[in-house]
Amino acid sequence: MNKFKTENYYRELNKDSLCSCDYCRNYYKEVKAAYSELSDHLAGMGVDIEKPFETIPLEPYEGNIEYIAVQYIVIGNAADFKSEDVYGVHISIADSHPMTDIDEEHYVIVITPIRLKWAV
Repeated sequence: MNKFKTENYYRELNKDSLCSCDYCRNYYKEVKAAYSELSDHLAGMGVDIEKPFETIPLEPYEGNIEYIAVQYIVIGNAADFKSEDVYGVHISIADSHPMTDIDEEHYVIVITPIRLKWAV
């Protein structure tokens, strides 16, 4: 993984280019406060928790929503990446994901599950 290049990727990723559906807007709004330690952990990899590549939500239920998987792009080589359980979630390399359209070496991680308040 290349933390510097990953940080630059997220810094240059404009929030206007992110998905604007209600599920994603809820994720952007709630995730950092609900998972502050996970946010710090991902920041150590250069990843911005508020800018997911892909979210896979279930339907909101009784004021809450579960995202069964959330994916993030990491720039660099995945050879040293190890799956881990941190702060109540599992982080691993995604087996499948949409096309990234990124030319340099990278991989996609997946975090599961994320449970948030439905606030949108």
